[in-house]
Amino acid sequence: MDPTAGTGAAYFNVMLMAITLMMIAYPVYRVISMLVDKSIEVTEAVIYMGVLAGFIGGIMASWGTPVGWLLMVMLAVLCLSYQLIQQTAERRLVAQMDKDDLAECEQIITSHPTNAWAYERATDICRRRGDYQGGAEYAERYLATVGSDTKMEMRLKRFKSLIRQRETGVKVCPECHTENYPGASVCIKCGRSLALPGDFLAGCATDTGIRALAATGITLMLAGIVVAVTGGNTVLVGLLFTGAFVASVAYLYLRR
Repeated sequence: MDPTAGTGAAYFNVMLMAITLMMIAYPVYRVISMLVDKSIEVTEAVIYMGVLAGFIGGIMASWGTPVGWLLMVMLAVLCLSYQLIQQTAERRLVAQMDKDDLAECEQIITSHPTNAWAYERATDICRRRGDYQGGAEYAERYLATVGSDTKMEMRLKRFKSLIRQRETGVKVCPECHTENYPGASVCIKCGRSLALPGDFLAGCATDTGIRALAATGITLMLAGIVVAVTGGNTVLVGLLFTGAFVASVAYLYLRR
């Protein structure tokens, strides 16, 4: 039954419209603020506003129908996704700062090839950025210059281990640091559990996980279209489209 039908329909419509407007007001304000502060590009702001306007138009065109309620749910998720834009802008700024710091480290290394601080700073930046190969190269350059340094040798060993994990998918036990085969649930040496909640999030953040999210979103969207065309259950259609939308937002978040 349509919740807007019957007595009090006008009041319900006004209240729902007010909630919708309030729901989109804050992210719109934040996006405009970031645009004024030049934290994001005009193109990014236009795309976000365009998609937002599209959802609002769709809700108005299908008001009171199951499709309208489905779009309301998606709009709620979309309004929260402005955080993705803000985080992307912040990461871009940090990336530029890291680039400038690496350039400074290179200048110091060029003029003072044995300056340990410059190499340590460079490896710290590479590790934070996930550039393990770059960090290993800085460590190898320093060791090739000074000959031996226990601290830098440990860093190089760690970078090589991280590179191996990324390439092969091995799981390193946080307790004894033993490498286990991909998918292991317990450590083969100490027996510690490796099937932690963070494993799922880490898996999603890999290239394979990101591709899987994209495939999941597309599959759910196609399934939703097929079920809707064949006259399937409305609730099922809504769940499929909502799942596709959430998977798409997660993909965009991790892909950035």
